[in-house]
Amino acid sequence: AGAALLAIVVIPILMGFWIRGKIPAENSNPLNRFLIRIYHPLLLKVLHWPKTTLLIALLSILTVIWPLNRVGGEFLPQINEGDLLYMPSTLPGISAAQAADMLQKTDKLIMTVPEVARVFGKTGKAETATDSAPLEMVETTIQLKPQDQWRPGMTMEKIVEELDKTVRLPGLANLWVPPIRNRIDMLSTGIKSPIGIKVSGTNLADIDAIAEQIEGVARTVPGVTSALAERLVGGRYLNIDIQREKAARYGMTVGDVQLFVSSAIGGAMVGETVEGVERYPINIRYPQSYRDSPETLRQLPILTPLKQQIVLGDVAEVKVVTGPSMLKTENARPTSWIYIDARDRDMVSVVHDLQQAIGKEVKLKPGISVSYSG
Repeated sequence: AGAALLAIVVIPILMGFWIRGKIPAENSNPLNRFLIRIYHPLLLKVLHWPKTTLLIALLSILTVIWPLNRVGGEFLPQINEGDLLYMPSTLPGISAAQAADMLQKTDKLIMTVPEVARVFGKTGKAETATDSAPLEMVETTIQLKPQDQWRPGMTMEKIVEELDKTVRLPGLANLWVPPIRNRIDMLSTGIKSPIGIKVSGTNLADIDAIAEQIEGVARTVPGVTSALAERLVGGRYLNIDIQREKAARYGMTVGDVQLFVSSAIGGAMVGETVEGVERYPINIRYPQSYRDSPETLRQLPILTPLKQQIVLGDVAEVKVVTGPSMLKTENARPTSWIYIDARDRDMVSVVHDLQQAIGKEVKLKPGISVSYSG
């Protein structure tokens, strides 16, 4: 369509600018005479043997079909950007100290490769409200030396392969991507890996179970170098379950207990201090040592409306429970992502094999859907 539009609109305009003066006849042009001398005998043979010509053309088309089906496909061709981005995936629930230690270890291992010039690592979110990255999200920019300083025979593919063998830590699924291409993928699909599988449903436990099954199946597909499913139920939360009957025995309502918990643990504003034209709120709450574990929280003293001295454990059950570390939704449905990195094969072929393997080995429960992205 674009070529036809150019032929109709652009070419006549260009002819008006470039073709000027007397236009010579075709026979007077040596190039035209040479081409006609080659083309004319072939044209006579084609017109003399029309059926044979059509048969040869049909056979030529048929011989192209099989190799054409074997050719893979890519959304964007592989481009050597000169740098790399290391974005490993790990399970949720990692602490800040563990994340910092993991980042230092991976940076040191990356620097052992001679072609690496500098490494800049970051874990978690930046100091901005628009960055929603969790603590377990690592982004390490790897600046490589100029190519004339590489070891003989080294290519970008060999460097990535060596880095992947060098950086091996328990609980990490490696992902090596070009920085610009990664940003394009994240902007268009929301997934940091070249291939992503989204599992959507209504029950978080079912979504988590299906995602783990898909993770195991994906690792068996040829070309897949790493696969890691997000764990939706990897978070740990402090749950304070107020016992209504026990609270009523001491003349307390659920609202009274909730007010105490929010004030003692979260803090409460009791006044303001004025210093010149500046005003500062006055907040009070229990010291850290009184609220650093479920055991100490159970012993927090409460003064009841009946002037009785009790503890929080007398009117509420304090325990640590597991739950989703972060909820992702698409089309108003909870969604879990499986990050997949592939190498030495085109993405279209890998996705096709993933679809066949998952459709054959993973049985989806009612209400669960699987979609592919990347």
